[in-house]
Amino acid sequence: MNRYVVVTGTDTGVGKTVATAALAVRLRRAGHRVHIRKPAQTGLVAATDPRRSSLEASYTDVVTCGDAEIAARLSGAPSSTAVTLTLPMAPAAAAEHEGVVLPTPRDHAEAIVSLAHRMTEEAGVGEAASGAAAVGPGRPGPSAHWDSVILVEGAGGLLVDLGGGGTLADIAAELADLDPAAGLAVIVVVRTGLGTLNHTALTCEALRTRGLPVSGIVLGSWPGNPTPVEVDNRRRLGEYGPVIGAVSDGAGTLDPEAFAAAAPAWTAFD
Repeated sequence: MNRYVVVTGTDTGVGKTVATAALAVRLRRAGHRVHIRKPAQTGLVAATDPRRSSLEASYTDVVTCGDAEIAARLSGAPSSTAVTLTLPMAPAAAAEHEGVVLPTPRDHAEAIVSLAHRMTEEAGVGEAASGAAAVGPGRPGPSAHWDSVILVEGAGGLLVDLGGGGTLADIAAELADLDPAAGLAVIVVVRTGLGTLNHTALTCEALRTRGLPVSGIVLGSWPGNPTPVEVDNRRRLGEYGPVIGAVSDGAGTLDPEAFAAAAPAWTAFD
């Protein structure tokens, strides 16, 4: 199993967060310890923040709950976010306006590797003390193999500037460099409709030209009654990489128990 699973998308709003949660459920069911990591979250404003009304008047995508928190709530996996910014813009732009110095891709990767190693150490101590793993929805059973997996969900698409020109692709490359024996997978979450073939081709080409894998393609929101275009797109997406699943439309509105019950069937990734 790859220790680091980077989840990117062909655009913002394609379903990365819910797909990340679905992957987390499946991995936990397979016996892995999972942590969801978000390098940068923008547009996060508390409901009680006096700036919220003015921000909502000027910007779209103002949120009260970050992506990593949403994925954690749905999957039951712990999560963390490296940098939180108020303005709902691309991370580098928001940071510039807010006077925040963003971490470099190397900084992000070092923090993620350190987290993975801590998880492995804590798992060894916990198993030795209890002799068994916790059991419950979305959790491994007693015979679980406690491999630690970090799901790294990007912001927007693959090449969005996360600070100093560094991108999610750069973070993935740094992870491969820092911990080469651990294994790295990259999952691309895509739309179903017109335009998705071009956007998917561009994203997969960008990964491969950087020496990064296209480990799987996931349709981020698959409708109950797909159109002929969507059905044909799903077939053709396999030209760019293995299509490993499709998340059901509306999955993000499910309660955690229903989500945990349904999610393992949406992807074929262990």
